[in-house]
Amino acid sequence: MFSKSNVIFFALSLFAATQPAIARERWLERDGRAVFLHPRRFGQEHPPVIDKLSAACPGQVCGNLAGQAITPLLAAQPECSQQDMADAIIDASKQFDATTQATMIALAQEYRQAEKNTPPDFTTNPPANRNSVFCQKAPKNSELNALVQAQDPANDPDLFFDPATKATVKKGTQANTAPFGGVAAS
Repeated sequence: MFSKSNVIFFALSLFAATQPAIARERWLERDGRAVFLHPRRFGQEHPPVIDKLSAACPGQVCGNLAGQAITPLLAAQPECSQQDMADAIIDASKQFDATTQATMIALAQEYRQAEKNTPPDFTTNPPANRNSVFCQKAPKNSELNALVQAQDPANDPDLFFDPATKATVKKGTQANTAPFGGVAAS
């Protein structure tokens, strides 16, 4: 009757002859508005200084510090958590020899200047990239004086993300929108 190849040929020609099915594409929505997906910059919350820190000293001390150093760089963390972590790295360095101590202090300074993660402001269209607010308290260790976190140059220079309020803050409306409240560090 019908061979296997004839059945396959008949099925393929039937599919080829029909009109393609057109369906509505389903969009992600929240509150009746389309949700636009934005690529995340995952490389920013794990800067190279973390890997350098994990190998900076013998034993588990630097490994533990490197593991703890990721969290302060995340957006929801308090504004001074990064500086406090850099102070903890310097405090931990005091138990080692002078060479290891100098390496760890240099890594703490590099860590303090790493970019902190901030989420875009999705209340605007298109979403605005925001900077992270600055810590206003003095560091515990003088090696960190006058150091602040880097800001992404693609961010709007007038918008900041305040983790305390989880909201956008305009530059100049709070002291923490400028390093050291806008006063030169001593």
